[in-house]
Amino acid sequence: MDTCDFLMSDVCGATVAHRAVELRSVDGRTRTTDVGGDVAMNNPTAAAITHVLNNKQEFPFSVGVNDLLVVSLGNGESDSGTVNLTPSSFVKIVGCGVSDMVDQAVSMAFSQSGSKSNYIRIQGQGHFGKKKKDRKSESESAMADEMLNQKSVESVLFQGKKLAQASNLEKLDNFASELVDEQDRRSTCVLPAVVLKQAATSASSPRTSSSTILSSNSSC
Repeated sequence: MDTCDFLMSDVCGATVAHRAVELRSVDGRTRTTDVGGDVAMNNPTAAAITHVLNNKQEFPFSVGVNDLLVVSLGNGESDSGTVNLTPSSFVKIVGCGVSDMVDQAVSMAFSQSGSKSNYIRIQGQGHFGKKKKDRKSESESAMADEMLNQKSVESVLFQGKKLAQASNLEKLDNFASELVDEQDRRSTCVLPAVVLKQAATSASSPRTSSSTILSSNSSC
């Protein structure tokens, strides 16, 4: 198992953490201490896409955004407007602005390539950014259901954001269906779905990835 392979749930937890969180790789050989995305990168979607499209060793079939399926998970609206502004509050405000700019750019890229449905962003709207103590009487499950039932918000070039007809849950369901179709396609494909990792023979050997390739244009 790759020593740099971490559980997605742990990565998501560290991304929205206000304090440093210790992560351990799946095989237990690697430990890292990570902080929330507000500090380094509020919305890493563009960075992740750039990595995939420019990493031909691990993702040889991904040549454009039309070869990708991307789900971007927001961490809720900032609660800075409901409290006295502090230096950390200003950091959150700037981070939210940068996050929106990334969402606009990524949405535009997918729209221009004719693969708009390949990208969705799930972002809780309204009071989901409020402090936990304001909603401590509500269960996490109830808050999650409320967020999923909200209408999805889409970024439109030069028009800001607009409410979509579908809810966040409906968009995720459609996205899951696309993944199932992709898995069915791979089951009959003569090409390998992933680049298999090779055992490291020396300290200088490059690390390969366990990530899958969501490509609709590869020959099968």
